[in-house]
Amino acid sequence: MNEVFEELRAALHQVWNRRWLALAVAWGVCVLGWFVVAMIPNSYMSQARLYVQLDDVLSEQLDISGDGRQEMTRVRQTLASKVNLEKVIRGTRLGEDIATDGEMQGAIDDLTKAVTIKSEQDNLVEIAATIGKSDLSDAENAGYPEFLVDKMPKM
Repeated sequence: MNEVFEELRAALHQVWNRRWLALAVAWGVCVLGWFVVAMIPNSYMSQARLYVQLDDVLSEQLDISGDGRQEMTRVRQTLASKVNLEKVIRGTRLGEDIATDGEMQGAIDDLTKAVTIKSEQDNLVEIAATIGKSDLSDAENAGYPEFLVDKMPKM
């Protein structure tokens, strides 16, 4: 049993003698980690799933119900239309600095690139937006889009 204590004491003595090396390695790992975290781009992602009720009682009774795929395509096109995206821009902080029609068109084009709308199932649509400006901090980027998906116009 004494041999185990002697080996443990010798190991602790070696660690104590090399504590500065361990501290330098720990600092090196920390600085490298901070550098990696600083290189992560600032961005904010928001997503929502919408359930679209396509079949209503009146259209089934009158036998005028159409194909669900065409109606889902129409819903996706309506959500991504320039008119609706302009409403989103004007209703959020994205439109604060926009004064001309050219700037609005540029903002609409940027938002069109940032927003993706895809059908997941027959009546389910997913809207996702990723926005980030590199000159803003994380907190400013998180507040910048003001939950774009929640601001989408109601249909």
